[in-house]
Amino acid sequence: MSRLHDWADNLRRMMQPRPAWRADAEYDYYQVDPAQLGAQWQRQAQWQRQGQLAGLLLCDALGLCDREQVAGLRVLEIGAGECMASQALHLLGAEVWAVDAVPKQIWAAAAQKRDTPLHCVVGDALDLPFAPGSFDLVVANLVIHHIRPLPRLFAELLRVLTPGGRLLALEPSPLVGLLVHERTSDNEAPLWPQTVRAELTQAGFANVESMYQWVRLRSARLGPLSPSYRVSACKPGPAVKAQLGFERALVDSALSGLRVDAGCTFAGLARAQIAVLGELTAQMRTGKQ
Repeated sequence: MSRLHDWADNLRRMMQPRPAWRADAEYDYYQVDPAQLGAQWQRQAQWQRQGQLAGLLLCDALGLCDREQVAGLRVLEIGAGECMASQALHLLGAEVWAVDAVPKQIWAAAAQKRDTPLHCVVGDALDLPFAPGSFDLVVANLVIHHIRPLPRLFAELLRVLTPGGRLLALEPSPLVGLLVHERTSDNEAPLWPQTVRAELTQAGFANVESMYQWVRLRSARLGPLSPSYRVSACKPGPAVKAQLGFERALVDSALSGLRVDAGCTFAGLARAQIAVLGELTAQMRTGKQ
């Protein structure tokens, strides 16, 4: 009965008009589960041992698995989660800023030690702390369908891109998403590709395209039956190298490598969750010694 209820709830949220993204709904869904923290840390270690293979496959699906294409770019990943894509892009030579709204998702990636840091930030994709023209590329993996209103999101991404900069995103296919029974965040419901294309065009992006994709099989042959689709677009104008700047300061948190946009509207929720994570990760480290 629970699975049937989750399926019906997913269908309802997919079909009805969506309210604006709510931080409290996201934090309610992504609560800290102590049992998950060790698994997150182990995934980070596994990805490093495997040379970020999973992330490189994801970059390949985005059309980015080419060091000559990626090296030297300044990249923003929104909704970065555990930073699978961000770490692969970093490995390919990009300067990467990974932003997620929820510390629980990004803490383990932030804590990894690297010769060149992966910049991990808790912030709001609808109100980013960066100056206009800060990034050559914005990537989003299975995150756009979490965020409303789309016009505001795409206007913000257009703002932080430099002229000639690109947006590349993977999104879940609505037909496959409809069959997912598990509970999801109240912010989440799949989007049709034509909806995303129309909103990007309306926001001022150029060369807007989409194609269905099966990431693991590296194939587009199944069309709408594929688990996901890729969207690409660019900011109009002659290409200009991005110049990083900030509209608000980023504040170091109690978690190693993780900074917070103190000006975002849910900074209080972030600080509260960071405090819980700090206690639990300290216990986890002590237990392993």
